[in-house]
Amino acid sequence: MSKESMLAGWELIFQAADAGAVLFSQDKFTQDFDKACGHIMVLIEDAFMCYERRSFGTTVFLSVTAIEETAKAEIGIYRRDNKNEKQNRKKDPLYNHLSKHKMAVLPTVFMGKRLLEALGEKRCKELYSEVINGSLRTLREEALYFSNKDGSLITPNELIDREKSKEMLLLAIETIDDRLVGYSDKTYDIEKRLSQLCEHVLKQSLDD
Repeated sequence: MSKESMLAGWELIFQAADAGAVLFSQDKFTQDFDKACGHIMVLIEDAFMCYERRSFGTTVFLSVTAIEETAKAEIGIYRRDNKNEKQNRKKDPLYNHLSKHKMAVLPTVFMGKRLLEALGEKRCKELYSEVINGSLRTLREEALYFSNKDGSLITPNELIDREKSKEMLLLAIETIDDRLVGYSDKTYDIEKRLSQLCEHVLKQSLDD
């Protein structure tokens, strides 16, 4: 992975922080941030429940959505008094799926032990490359829509297996932990729940 690719996420964060509408009210800033985090946890809890009932396509879609909303919540912290509030949406990275993936899944997401131990160093590097090259955007669509390929109807659960859904669920958990925990007191409760979810996912993989 080139240095330029690794810096891409940070450059987008700086761009997004200075462009677009304010997300959290000044008079209830922390309350709004915690509310956004609660929404993200609903997504990840639902993704986990789908994983448990073997709805792997939906697991991936919700996991990717949680990653995107994580980027949005963190950017919201820095949009306090934007002068560019009326800027064209096309110039706002928060209206671009790939940009949100790059802003959320920074190299720091892979610095902890959990993903490395769960997936291995080689797979973690491959996964980060997939984020940077836009594969998550394609995966997100495959996880949600059926399609016709070479005359055959293909549904998300035929394209996405248990292993891929596990990877994306773990990536989303780690991304939320890396990008949001520490910004408010309530995020430390989120951190505990994320650890529990991670343990449950890994235990299920061992039991299968």
